[in-house]
Amino acid sequence: MSVQPAGAEPRERANGLNREEGPPLHAQIRDILHRQILERPLLPGSPLPTEEELQKQFGVSRSVVRQALSGLSDLGLIRRQRGRGSVVAAAPVLRRHIQRAGGLDEQAAAHGQRLRTHVIAVEQAAPPESAVEALNTTNTWKIERIRYLEEVPVAFMRTWVPRDLFPHFTRELLENASLLGLMREHGYHPAGGPRQVQAVAAGADLAQKLHTGTREPLLLLQGVTRDALGHGLEWFNVWHSPNTVFDVDAQVTSQPGRVSQEHIRRLRNLTQQLESELADLERGAR
Repeated sequence: MSVQPAGAEPRERANGLNREEGPPLHAQIRDILHRQILERPLLPGSPLPTEEELQKQFGVSRSVVRQALSGLSDLGLIRRQRGRGSVVAAAPVLRRHIQRAGGLDEQAAAHGQRLRTHVIAVEQAAPPESAVEALNTTNTWKIERIRYLEEVPVAFMRTWVPRDLFPHFTRELLENASLLGLMREHGYHPAGGPRQVQAVAAGADLAQKLHTGTREPLLLLQGVTRDALGHGLEWFNVWHSPNTVFDVDAQVTSQPGRVSQEHIRRLRNLTQQLESELADLERGAR
């Protein structure tokens, strides 16, 4: 155990910066402000401290502060306004129809938005037991992707697809591409399948991927997509950030009331009368 000499600054300063080891100072400041935004002390529309105030707070140069703010701007978390400082940006809202299979890019485009896809990994891996039953194989690709809306991560996707059907899948092929669109291009036409949605708490890994807080509520969409013949094409988990709205088109189903025996008797008598009149007409026409 090492003991610091009297009067020496601790390695972890009061302002939260580690100057002896760890990431660059601008990245540390960016992450500190990022946590404050995620944990809601800094609400959308609220101003950030000025560059001068941040310089004094963290004891760094203006160039370091500007790098930190630039990093937050690139993540879509703040808006930088010339002469007016920086304010916390409102998170963009992703809207999707839960009863539609796929077509997330089209749904975003209908709201004037554009999604971007980044592929983290494509690797040969056995699927979970429930996916084996849905896909009828253990020879699968495991594909991990993050979907971005206005440079803000809104969904993390983990998908298993049969390698026998899609042996050519690679990270390069799937980058910024529609998975279901690639399936169609290779002769397999997704038709849909059962889905379920549940609320889950973000673990450390998901929180990092979706730039959210640990134990923040996420919406998990899980399901299978089959073609018209019932072949399983994908089994997936999609974790959505809290700024996701699922639209549902609910319909009221009217149940027919019971028909009384008296009503049935009247209909039967009416049918007999019509048949008798039709027979008379046919005889007169001969």
